[in-house]
Amino acid sequence: MNKHTEYDKRFKAIHYYERGIPFERILGLVRRGRFWLAKWLRRYKEHGLRGLEDRSRAPKRIWRRTPESTVKTILDLRKELESHRTKRSAFSGIGPEVINWELKQRHARHVPSLSTIARILRRHDKTEKKRPKGDRLKEPYPSFKPQKIGELHQTDLVGPRFLRGPNGITRFYSFHTVDVAGHTASANQFPDKRTLSLGKHLVASWSFLGLPRISQMDNEMSATGGGRYPYSLSQVIRLHLLLGIHLVFIPQGEPGRNASVESFNALWQARVLGRHHCPTLSHLRKTTGQFLRYYHYEKPHRALTQEKHGTRFSGILRDHHWRSLRHLPREFSLQRYVDSAGHLSIPLAKGKLSYIRKVDSHGKIELNGSTYFIREKLEGQYVVGTIYTYRKLLVVKQGARVIKSFAFPIKGPIVDPMLRIPRKRNK
Repeated sequence: MNKHTEYDKRFKAIHYYERGIPFERILGLVRRGRFWLAKWLRRYKEHGLRGLEDRSRAPKRIWRRTPESTVKTILDLRKELESHRTKRSAFSGIGPEVINWELKQRHARHVPSLSTIARILRRHDKTEKKRPKGDRLKEPYPSFKPQKIGELHQTDLVGPRFLRGPNGITRFYSFHTVDVAGHTASANQFPDKRTLSLGKHLVASWSFLGLPRISQMDNEMSATGGGRYPYSLSQVIRLHLLLGIHLVFIPQGEPGRNASVESFNALWQARVLGRHHCPTLSHLRKTTGQFLRYYHYEKPHRALTQEKHGTRFSGILRDHHWRSLRHLPREFSLQRYVDSAGHLSIPLAKGKLSYIRKVDSHGKIELNGSTYFIREKLEGQYVVGTIYTYRKLLVVKQGARVIKSFAFPIKGPIVDPMLRIPRKRNK
C-alpha cells in the first residue's frame, strides 16, 4: 500500500472517531487492528492532523558514533602510512586492514572495526574506486587447489626492468616464487633470464620455502626450453624431475592462472621499485631482502587467521611447518651440474610433467614445440597433457578421462630421481 492510501485510512479513522462512531465499528470500517487505531488516535491528540503523517525512522541519536579523536587518529595514521618515510611504513599498505593492525600494535584505547575504518576513509575521500571485474571464464579449468603449505608453488618473471645509478643504467630481471597455501614468497634478481639464473632462483627459493609437490609456471623460454627439439626436455624441467617435483605449465597467454605470484609481482613492484631508489643491483637485492622480512614477519596476511592457522604471519606459519616440509637433499648442489661453458647439464630422471592447454578451433594443442590433434569437438576446452618420462608416453586427459595417448620417444638414459614425487593423500 502506498503512503497516500495509508494516510487516507488514518484520516478516515479519525473522522469516524470525531463523529462518535464506536471503536469496534471503526476497526471494521478501516480493517485495522486495535493497536493501530490507538497509535494514530494518540498521535492525533498530540499533534493534530500533522501527527498522521509518517515520521522518519532514522535514529534521533547515534549512540555508537566514532569519537572525533579516533577519526583524527585514523586519518593521521593513513597520512603517515602514505608517506612511507618511517621504518614501519617503508613497505606497508595504506588500507583499512593495515590501519586496524597498526592501531592494535600501538595499543589504541578504541580500535574500530574494519568496516568502520573503511567508512571513515571513504567519507574523507581516502579510498580508490574499485576496478570492474572482468568476465569469468566459463570453461571448466583443471586447477590445482592446495590445502596445505608446500603443496603448490607458482613461479614467474618480472622484467626487463631498469635501474639508474652513478654507473649508468642497469638492466635486470626479478624471479619470484610463492607458496600458494602458505603465502610465503621468494625473490631474486639477475642481470639476465637465462636457464641458469632461473635454476639458481629455484634452488634458493626451495631452500627457504621447502620443496613443493607441484611447481607451476608460465611458458617462459628459460623454463620450457622453447621446444626447439620436440622430444628434448629443458634443464629447468630436468631440475624438477631430479628433485621429485611435478612441474606444470599453465596455458599460453593466460598469466591470471598464476594469480598468487602475479599478485606478489604487483606488490613487489609497488612497494620496492615504486618507493625506493635503488641505484645498483646489489642495493636492489638488499632492499628486496628487507621487504621480504617485512612481508613474512611484519605484514599480517588477510588469508591467515589466528584461529585456523595459529598466526597471521606467513613467515611464522612456515617456521611452524618447517620440519614437515620436504627439503633439498644434503648432497645436492646446482653447481655440480654446471659445465665448463657455464651451462646446466642435468640428467633426465623418472617422473612426470604436465601442460595445461586449451584446444584450438582445429582440435589441436601445442606442447613442447609439437602440435597434437586431440578432438575438434573439444574446441575451447581445457585438457592436461602429461609426459611420463620413464614410460616415454604423453597422456592427454580431460578431468579423469583419458582422451588420447601419444608416444614421446625421449633419447638418452633416464636416471632415478633423488626424491620421489609425493602422492596426494585423499582424506
